[in-house]
Amino acid sequence: MKLIKTGISGLDELLNGGLPPKVLLILGEPGSGIEVFVQQVAYTRTQQSGVSYLTLNKPIEQIRDEMVSFGLDTVKHEEDGSWRFLSPHPSKVMETVERELGLKRSIVVDSLSDILMKGKFDESVSLLCNMSKLNRQIQGLHLILLTKGMHDQKDEIAMQHFAEGVIEFTMMQGTEYITRRMFIKKLRGFVTPIRNFSYTIGKGGIIIETAIRIT
Repeated sequence: MKLIKTGISGLDELLNGGLPPKVLLILGEPGSGIEVFVQQVAYTRTQQSGVSYLTLNKPIEQIRDEMVSFGLDTVKHEEDGSWRFLSPHPSKVMETVERELGLKRSIVVDSLSDILMKGKFDESVSLLCNMSKLNRQIQGLHLILLTKGMHDQKDEIAMQHFAEGVIEFTMMQGTEYITRRMFIKKLRGFVTPIRNFSYTIGKGGIIIETAIRIT
C-alpha cells in the first residue's frame, strides 16, 4: 500500500513516508491546530489529487483567508479545479461525499461536530462507515474533523471506533508556554507509532519538533 505524503515538515520522515490511504478522524480541542493540520495535508494532496473541502458551518471565505495566513493560497487551485470548496446542507453531506469520491477526489469534512451537534449520531456513524467502504476501491486519504470535548464522551469514543484511523491533538498549559502534542491513536491495518510528536504552529503552519521525544 502506497503511503501518502502529508507535506508537514518532519512528520513524513517519522511516519516512514506518510499516512496510509484511509478515512482519518482528526480529533482535538479548539486551539490545538487540527484545522491547520487538515488544511496543510489537503493542500499537499492537490499535487496528486483533486480535493473537495466540505464546510458545514464556517463561511468559505473565512477558511480561505485562514489558509492564506499560513501560506496556503487555494485560489489558483480553485481556478484549475484541483481544489473545490463545498457547503452542503447537513442532510446532503453523504450524497455530496459519494459524488466527490466517485470523481476520485480527496475529501475533507469540516466538521463531524456540526452533524453530531444536531443530534445526528446515526448519520455520523454512517458517514464514517460508508466513506471507508467506498474508499476501498479509491485508496485515497480523507480527513474528518471532530472537536474534542463538545460531545458526550460515549459519542466521541464511538466516532473513534468507527473511523479507520484517529489522530489526536492535545494541548498542555505550562507556566510560560503551551505544549502541543500529536498522537496517532489508531490506523487500521497498520502498527501505530509508539511515541507522541511535539509540534508548534507558526506562519508556515504545523512543524514537528523532531528533536524532542516524548514518552
